[in-house]
Amino acid sequence: MAASIKEISSTVRNIDITIPQDALTKPFDKKVTEYRKEVQLKGFRAGAVPRQIIVARFGDAIRSEVVEEVMNATLSEELKKANIIPVSRVKVENFKDDKTADISFTAVVEVDPVIEVKDYDNLGITVPDVAISEDEVNDEMKRVLQMYSTAESVDREAKKGDVVVGNYLEVVIDGESKEIPENREFRSLLGESASPGFDEGLTASKKGDVKEIHFVYPADHKDEQYRGKKADFKVEVTDVREIHAPKMDEEFFKQIGVKDEAELKDNLQKSILNGKKASAKAKAVNEAIDKLIEANPFDVAHSRVVDLIKYTLRRSSGADENVEPTEEQLKSLEPEAVREIKKHFILEFIAGKEKLKPTQAVVDAHIAEMAASYGVEAKALKDHLRQSGRINSLREELRIEMASDLIVGIKPAAAEEAK
Repeated sequence: MAASIKEISSTVRNIDITIPQDALTKPFDKKVTEYRKEVQLKGFRAGAVPRQIIVARFGDAIRSEVVEEVMNATLSEELKKANIIPVSRVKVENFKDDKTADISFTAVVEVDPVIEVKDYDNLGITVPDVAISEDEVNDEMKRVLQMYSTAESVDREAKKGDVVVGNYLEVVIDGESKEIPENREFRSLLGESASPGFDEGLTASKKGDVKEIHFVYPADHKDEQYRGKKADFKVEVTDVREIHAPKMDEEFFKQIGVKDEAELKDNLQKSILNGKKASAKAKAVNEAIDKLIEANPFDVAHSRVVDLIKYTLRRSSGADENVEPTEEQLKSLEPEAVREIKKHFILEFIAGKEKLKPTQAVVDAHIAEMAASYGVEAKALKDHLRQSGRINSLREELRIEMASDLIVGIKPAAAEEAK
């Protein structure tokens, strides 16, 4: 047997392999013996079918099995010797077998590139300080109260602060009729809609009204495709509901797990502040990653990109199995998929280079935070993570997060101990 390896690119290796015909002799005889033990033919005792009959009836199938097994074993051995780790299923090309000359084929193997990330510890990118205002806390308080509010149907005209329930009858955007979904119902909290013109058209409406509403979407509408476009709606109002906020009393505070209004505001303030800090850090990390990608160019295996796109589509669709992407989806999603893979490789390289490893104290602190957010005991959650094997994944996530911290000037908590 002979093999030669060609480096086609940083992510592709071609392995040309030849296998002499006599390499099939022993495995062929062994498999014939196995067939003799298992095959039952009329007129012969079990295990006593003559070899020549087995070969005559099943020889071609046996040979095909043997060829495949020998090819796989040879390829596996060559990959191991060359320390090549495929990242996807190996593709076989140029297969030749005339049953006389040597069997030959080319194995096309995708691999991860060997990378070297430089100057990651001096990027000049840091996480800015953040602050919150009283208005932000009040807005969040208002949102919490809305969550626990009740809605009561009323027989009057709708006004700001009411919820109007109705059905879409016609929808026209910039002169183009839109298909109305099977579930035609909408619910609009007047004064809180992302489309003020729609709210204005519903104001003063009553149950049973059919309304024609005309407005222009605001330039800063959350859905970019509608910004600045003219909208013409025809709707029927099926209900007007008055919102009743919960009474801020001991029973309400007990229901949401705080002792009083001061503690609720304090919790909201911390939550908003933590959210802003996380957002600021994520933005800084992404800026740093983009800078490192530009300064340290490398390719990624195409199969990695396709697998990530399949995973993304499966998550977004809620499917149990991989969703095969279309050519259009591959083209549109590939840039972000490539960036995410490069981000992972860069952070993995840095974590390895710096020998980053979260201490048990860091792991326990993170589990305690998770437990608090889930409303469970930290010990119970830790036991569950251990039993499910998830604890190792958590350690890896924290390890990569430490690398993220490092590139934006945050000293990893366990850096000194790990070194």
